[in-house]
Amino acid sequence: MRSYVADLHIHTCLSPCGNLRMSPRTIVAAARERGLDLIAITDHNTCAMADTVASVAREAGLSFLYGIEVQTREDVHVLGYFDDSRACASFSETVYDQLPDRPNDPRHFGDQVVVDADETIVRFEPRLLLNAIRLSLEQVVAGIEGSGGLAVPAHVDRRTFGLLGQLGLPPEELSFPIIEVAGDEVPEGFPGAAVLRSSDAHDPEAIGRRTSVLTLQAVSVDELRLAASETDGRSIRTDLSPRRPS
Repeated sequence: MRSYVADLHIHTCLSPCGNLRMSPRTIVAAARERGLDLIAITDHNTCAMADTVASVAREAGLSFLYGIEVQTREDVHVLGYFDDSRACASFSETVYDQLPDRPNDPRHFGDQVVVDADETIVRFEPRLLLNAIRLSLEQVVAGIEGSGGLAVPAHVDRRTFGLLGQLGLPPEELSFPIIEVAGDEVPEGFPGAAVLRSSDAHDPEAIGRRTSVLTLQAVSVDELRLAASETDGRSIRTDLSPRRPS
């Protein structure tokens, strides 16, 4: 069993709201400076940068989870976590197919850039990623779980893009083993759910601003589920103090 200081909500330069400095090496360097052991990349409606960041992270000794942040038809943000590139990429293709065919306007939303490990631009993503897809919350959760992933509603307590802010109450037909909370207070309506806190970083300075300590046997979505129920010594604990460079 090992405890990991984790930030599981980080955006790259591919997210339209992400700072162009959010390249793989910059993200990994910031994570190491702040004492993180585990990170996840959760770009908006795509995981096209995940493989590159994963490679750089593992070279630096950081553990990595594949992730995506999906904006549902109801404008609810949902994090999806996956064990491997294939599962994340497959689900990402489904999400991309459900995006409105609206071009990105860099003047308003910023560039959406795919880069390699050396920060060389590979391509610009032409379709606006910061948009609601045509799938409902229930369909997104089912899609994540059907692809072998774990669905975690993001920043449930925020007025915009949070589940409670958009819907008022969690749907009765859905239950979540883990929820992400942006503030200090844990909202009601998610009985039995473990609480995850992450930075939702869009610039390097924000990485590690909020973290969670995960006690796991290995880094996997199955282990996260077991940690949520505190099975055999596994756990998820939140850290409210910001982590600063050492």
